[in-house]
Amino acid sequence: MFIQYYGIVERPFSDVEADLLSIGDALAESADVAYRHGEGLAVRIGGGAVAKTVLLDLRAPTRGESTTTLPLEWWATGTPGLFPRMEAELTVADMGGSLTQVLFQGNYQPPLGSVGRILDRAVLHRFAEASVKDFVDRIVSVLSPSEG
Repeated sequence: MFIQYYGIVERPFSDVEADLLSIGDALAESADVAYRHGEGLAVRIGGGAVAKTVLLDLRAPTRGESTTTLPLEWWATGTPGLFPRMEAELTVADMGGSLTQVLFQGNYQPPLGSVGRILDRAVLHRFAEASVKDFVDRIVSVLSPSEG
């Protein structure tokens, strides 16, 4: 299943890229918090999803003139049979001027064969969407200029 979400940071690409590359540990923490947010949504929608932690494996970035992409793998540790690994990319892209896009694109295979595909259509894909949205929103918040 394919999933994506994006946000916009009102800062120049070069500044956002530098900050993104320096916050690897914070990204892993954001993934865990985002998963917990999605877990609450899954419980409200379809019941019983429980996992304690999400692990995030960041790989070497691919840097271009106007984009930088961090390949990553994201998985829940508490119930790996219910929530599959997600292969994804987190990309920051120059949108011109002082705007930078933060884009998450990922793929996962629903667990449990045909039963898992049914569960994914009914509940689990919403869980994945909520988790990814929360993750990207947290990254955008960290990378956005402080008000003050």
